[in-house]
Amino acid sequence: MPDHPKMNFNPAGPLARPARWALPLAAMLVLATARNVQAQVVAPQDKNASAQEAGVDAGVLPGDDFFSYANGAWLKATEIPAGQSRWGARSEISELTRQQTLKLLDDAALAPPGSTARKVADFRAAWLNEAAIEAMGLAPIKPMLERIARVRDKAQLARLLGSKLRADVDPMNNGIFRSSQPLGLAVQVSIHGEKTYVAFLVQGGLGLADRDNYLGNEPDKQALRVQYREAVAKVLSLLDSKATTTNRAEAVLALETALAQSHANAEISGNELNADNVWTRADFGRQAPGIDWSAYFAAAGLAKQTSFVAWQPGAVKGFAALVASQSLQAWQDYLRVRVIAEYAAVLPRAFAAHARILNGTAIAQEEAPRAQRATQATESAMGDAIGRLYVERHFPPAQKARLQAIVANVTAAFMRRIDTLSWMSPDSKVVAKAKLKALYAGIAYPETWQDYSDLSVSATDPVGNLRRIADRQYRRTVARLGKPVDRSEWCIDPQFVGGVLLFQQHSYYLTAALLQPPKFDPDAPDAANYGAIGAIYGHEMSHFVDLLGAEYEVDGRRRRWWTAEDLARFGAASEPLVQQFSAYRPFADLAVNGKATQSENIADLGGLGAAFDAYRASLGSGVADKAYLRRQDRQFFIGFARSWRSKYRDGAMRTYVATNDHAPDNYRIATVRNFDAWYDAFDVQPGQRLYLEPAARVRIW
Repeated sequence: MPDHPKMNFNPAGPLARPARWALPLAAMLVLATARNVQAQVVAPQDKNASAQEAGVDAGVLPGDDFFSYANGAWLKATEIPAGQSRWGARSEISELTRQQTLKLLDDAALAPPGSTARKVADFRAAWLNEAAIEAMGLAPIKPMLERIARVRDKAQLARLLGSKLRADVDPMNNGIFRSSQPLGLAVQVSIHGEKTYVAFLVQGGLGLADRDNYLGNEPDKQALRVQYREAVAKVLSLLDSKATTTNRAEAVLALETALAQSHANAEISGNELNADNVWTRADFGRQAPGIDWSAYFAAAGLAKQTSFVAWQPGAVKGFAALVASQSLQAWQDYLRVRVIAEYAAVLPRAFAAHARILNGTAIAQEEAPRAQRATQATESAMGDAIGRLYVERHFPPAQKARLQAIVANVTAAFMRRIDTLSWMSPDSKVVAKAKLKALYAGIAYPETWQDYSDLSVSATDPVGNLRRIADRQYRRTVARLGKPVDRSEWCIDPQFVGGVLLFQQHSYYLTAALLQPPKFDPDAPDAANYGAIGAIYGHEMSHFVDLLGAEYEVDGRRRRWWTAEDLARFGAASEPLVQQFSAYRPFADLAVNGKATQSENIADLGGLGAAFDAYRASLGSGVADKAYLRRQDRQFFIGFARSWRSKYRDGAMRTYVATNDHAPDNYRIATVRNFDAWYDAFDVQPGQRLYLEPAARVRIW
């Protein structure tokens, strides 16, 4: 089987073609030869062809396998790298971005002292300076350890725990449901259309990360706990060579195990209805006794905050009860270990050796090179600063303006399509159009950047850098309390390859790093870019008004605005697409799950349709020139196919089909068979494998 399976259909499926179109690959090649089609990658000789078409595989009929036709040169030239199970457009962009970012970090070392760029470079330099780290020993964390040692009672413990609250969770945007501390703070948009930001408290404080690592009886989890207990004992002995630490390590593990027992699992933590768990300050005393909450919140700088979302209420209750029930010694040792775990990567080797196990990683797993970890730490600590450097070098304003125009045109086209829907009620159409009109589209990078003038970064003080950055992030988070919601605020850095869709914030963001060929190519014609990034944006925009977006009003309030009739008619309109995808078979014994992938397949269909309408509208009077229109249409559809180019190893393809809610990329591209213009542009005829009779072509949006 090739790395990239050819398009196969289920011969017994509802849309199966005649038996001759289910031939094995070898037979298909014989058939192609019989048709006198040369199986090689060439630029088309059609006088109406465009430069965009160089690299198609003329040995494949577009109507048989459009993905392989459009991506012919790439598929023949590309090998999946060793150690990778899948490789595609996203992989290529990610690798390019990694190299771009490394070059930025290297160049930042030449920036003037005190500049933001130099602060980025100094952070990484401090992280890499192992000689200085060894020379400083434990001096950088000594004040933290001394403060823990000074705790004499549970009241002081409450204040210390409050002072250690961190803004390192993100329940509403990026799904970070675990803090490094027993509780973590987020200040974000909630789900009820609030006009100001809401405070969230989220569970945390587990060295072994996940609750199941403490509670599971599987051999690997038991072994992990043994490793953890041994690492805790070793760290405590390094801190106090005269102490007997075995029992103390047991007490720390027992405390964390009890904490884990109170934690919500991943499924519960991922439910955004947890935002309904709003507690007033009085509720904390009534529902979670055991800690002086007034002292805790005062030490956290939250004395004036009157309410919080307790994202996992059981964890808040469990934490408070453990403050009361566990010994002061156990809590102090726990906090000592957490300090070492937090800074171990930039502490002397005697402590750093235990960093991975103290942070939940088995010792048997290979550790990344220090240079790689330093880069990752720098991006995590100063992502916005790096993002600005990245954009200044790689994404000029003209590219953003061009993309904004494409986005505006695709949005307008989608709104026109809503007017023609037969399955959506008139009242629902009004809401849908209002949502699309109000949607904030964040393109490439934010409108405003952080000001790092308040941050001191030293090339010789990695512990201090980490502490100052955490403190700064916490201050910025607390300062948002009570402030009006800013829907244009980004929660993803521009140099991260991806996008974020936020229903409650009614916003969507596409990063500068993602907006590189073949997703967006500044040197390509507009038609190709409409087919690529235009369709991607249309896909994501459709989610704001489909079954997912139907749960959220235009102001972000969670409330269904579709009618029951809308839902029933949408289901009926969608069923043919479910059947269409269920007929695809990457292997004889494995079919795509059309139902499981339904939402994303519908979004592909709607996004491509809106992008096509927008592209056609952009041609103006050019649509009257048939030869010109054919070239443009071909560029559009080829741009779409190339934006999702990919190759899979067989095992990866099987896993992907079994577990992912997206169809494999080659089958996603096959949705072109539902567009009449595609048939005209590529002379697709009855009998070819992707051909559908006009009445069988699915139209939902």
